[in-house]
Amino acid sequence: MRNILMTALGLLLLLTVGAFSGDYHSGVTLFCNDCHVMHASQQHGYNTNGGGTFITPNGKNEYLLRDEPNALCLQCHDNQGFAPDVLAANGGNVPTNGRQAGALNRDNVAPYFDATGHTLYSHDVAPGGTWSNATAGLECINCHTQHGRSFTSSSGTDSGTVYPLYRNANVFINGTPTAAFMTYAIGANVLTRDIFERSAAMGGDHYSPNNVDFNEPNPAMSGYGSFCKQCHTDFHGSSSDANMRNTAGTAGAEWYRHPTADANIGAITGGHSSLSRFRSNLYRTHVMSPGGVWGVQGTAWTTAPTDLTPSCMSCHEAHGNTNAFGLIFATGLVPINEGADGTNYRQLCGQCHGQGPVN
Repeated sequence: MRNILMTALGLLLLLTVGAFSGDYHSGVTLFCNDCHVMHASQQHGYNTNGGGTFITPNGKNEYLLRDEPNALCLQCHDNQGFAPDVLAANGGNVPTNGRQAGALNRDNVAPYFDATGHTLYSHDVAPGGTWSNATAGLECINCHTQHGRSFTSSSGTDSGTVYPLYRNANVFINGTPTAAFMTYAIGANVLTRDIFERSAAMGGDHYSPNNVDFNEPNPAMSGYGSFCKQCHTDFHGSSSDANMRNTAGTAGAEWYRHPTADANIGAITGGHSSLSRFRSNLYRTHVMSPGGVWGVQGTAWTTAPTDLTPSCMSCHEAHGNTNAFGLIFATGLVPINEGADGTNYRQLCGQCHGQGPVN
């Protein structure tokens, strides 16, 4: 009976919102029993999934959850072969080609110290902002909506089709979902969306850096940056924002903080960024492109356009890595994997800036 019911619900969702690709816990892949148990009494697994108790030693939890939120998420997302591994390295199942968002830390154990990215259960106030989870500490559900959240396409051949937000990313401030950010397309790029994912059928390499790139639908803002800004408020903005630059000074210059929007590589000459420097790298960190062109990794990009814009993902991995602040130490000489191949932050700066040695 359960299988019949779940099949019927799946077909209903399919007819209602279309077949989602690329994100779990959304649309037809939103299965209540993945996370909830009705009576906190289950003693066995379902016949179809190989068994298991499905009730953790932590006992009963609010909202009929099988465990508290972080521990529940990590039952699938830590050292398992069937779901993306998002916590440190922990022995295995890190995708072969890396994780575009990197890895969270939790236990302040080398090489994933608290200073290398987002720390689960941390009560600290977010740098550059005022938010903290004073009760439970940082939880997965502060940045991801566990039941999925969607947007409706308004352009392209799929106009009117409903899609989930990328990676179900949605910051929750005091329990209230913020506006939708980070829309995306799969397989065929749509320039009005923030993210282009080349394929949804890559198994453990689904979120590999070489499978994900970033559009720039609005030249004055970054969808990725707007998402991060919900907690790290002061660190994000464009040349029109007083927290980012001296707005009374020369246009596009006199920055207080590194821009996350509205500042193209090489737009200002002199002691600023250099497009020729960026072009010369064989392997380049991610930047936003309004035209959906990112060159070919592994070869110098001599024809790179003048409208490429760095943002948060150019320098940091969202979850973190083994480098301070989740920075991407990239020499530009080998493929950029999690944390990249370099040994210091100057190599990252050297992707776009030419002042002084980088090694």
